[in-house]
Amino acid sequence: MELGLENPFINIIFAYYNYHYCIMGRFEKVIVNQAGVDKRGSGYYSTPEFIADYITKELIALNPTGRKVLDPATGNEELLKSFFLAGKEIDSFDIIEHGEIKYSNFSQFDFIEFYKEKKNQQFFSNVIDLDYDYYIANPPYNCHEINYIRDNKKDLKLLFNKVGVNNMYSMFLSAMIDCAKNGALIGVIISDSFLTATMHSGLREQILSQCSIHQLILCPNDLFWDQKADVRTCILILQKGTQFQQDVLVSNRLKNKEKLAERLKSKNFNTVKIENIVLSKKKNANQFIIDVDPDVLKLFSLPRVGEVFKCITGISTGNDKKYLSTVKKEGYEVPFYKNPGSRKFKTEVDAYIINDFMDESLKVKDFMVRNKQFMLKEGITCSSMGLPFSACYLPENSTFGVNANIFTPKEDIFWMISYLNSSLVTYFVRGVLIRSNMVTSGYISQIPILKFNELEKKQLQQIAVNAINETTTIKDAIDKIDDIVFNNVGLCKPKIEYIVDFATNLNKRV
Repeated sequence: MELGLENPFINIIFAYYNYHYCIMGRFEKVIVNQAGVDKRGSGYYSTPEFIADYITKELIALNPTGRKVLDPATGNEELLKSFFLAGKEIDSFDIIEHGEIKYSNFSQFDFIEFYKEKKNQQFFSNVIDLDYDYYIANPPYNCHEINYIRDNKKDLKLLFNKVGVNNMYSMFLSAMIDCAKNGALIGVIISDSFLTATMHSGLREQILSQCSIHQLILCPNDLFWDQKADVRTCILILQKGTQFQQDVLVSNRLKNKEKLAERLKSKNFNTVKIENIVLSKKKNANQFIIDVDPDVLKLFSLPRVGEVFKCITGISTGNDKKYLSTVKKEGYEVPFYKNPGSRKFKTEVDAYIINDFMDESLKVKDFMVRNKQFMLKEGITCSSMGLPFSACYLPENSTFGVNANIFTPKEDIFWMISYLNSSLVTYFVRGVLIRSNMVTSGYISQIPILKFNELEKKQLQQIAVNAINETTTIKDAIDKIDDIVFNNVGLCKPKIEYIVDFATNLNKRV
């Protein structure tokens, strides 16, 4: 084992990993495996066998003559059996030994520390080029809030200065790419938030500039349900070096893991050019898109929300308990809107902010009022968290939070509210622009605006007014809006049906 490690054992930092999809708050906080180890503490969530078999066999098929394998987050070695049976030499890392080691040369070691050591050894070159033909991993998934990232942020920012330190899985993937020699293959099952999230634009740039993409397969949400983890993941197969790029095998998210198993067995994938899975670099920071119809993509050449109207955020109090009240009372009388959630057209006040919020922002550093000139003005407030995307009327003399808020001329407010609640816009947001639960103003500003004529605008305006006044149901309103919107874009019936199905079944499609 030629890893160059004098001391392969270090103190285990459970808070470092806490990984493989272990932040799902709706489940119990302690999940104990058969060995009596808390999965949330140890970070171990196993890769389903059919996924492991698929990735390993695909890597071997791409390079049958490769010799050496590295799994930097090995868990219980479930990704390594096929390599072992094929006679490959396998090295593996993990911060704890999860069970009997059967397939690999295992080191109880921190892969990020190993990567840091290797980077520090490159005095005259940034090239590491480890002698592995294959990298395979179900890398740690956790965000910037874990102790390891908080406590080591300065060093990690230096180490991952181009891709950021937003979570563990992105750092792992970046490190694997950096370590890989020319032609080495990388196969991972990984959170799919890197596909669209703005904070991962650096990682996407690294992938596109240094690798060829062979496969990108979205996995169903129920893949880890039996381990009490509710996450959106994908299978990603890369090869170091852009000269290996050919067509990309892609698959959109299927309804359940049984359907995915069938798809992987049949290999009934879509085959696309690399340029067809990347949105315009100029406006979209290289978002990866899967199975988006070319006629829909053409709509992104239209003017965007942020180019036509102000799409902004507002107040961050730094201490909601102190500055917000759930009821209107003396000193707390200004309506505050921060996230309509799934509510459309009309939403209730989320809280009441202190009356002197402007003065407070001048005195308290953490009390920030952005875009002050738009406070108390009439506009549109949009959802920020959760799967559904919605837009609601923002009344005059109100304030708003860090969710996206759109300010238009008065004559444009209500037709825009209708348009933003259409199935097409939901598809723009959730099927193209962003796959994570958080929708910021940056994404909303990228929504294309269709070229509606005056009659269409008038019709859309009236639908929104009726929905706000509750003289029509939300479903009827959206059905009428969809008729206008889809007639405008001229999509064929099967494409319309797909978009509507996507918008009404987000929990299975996103």
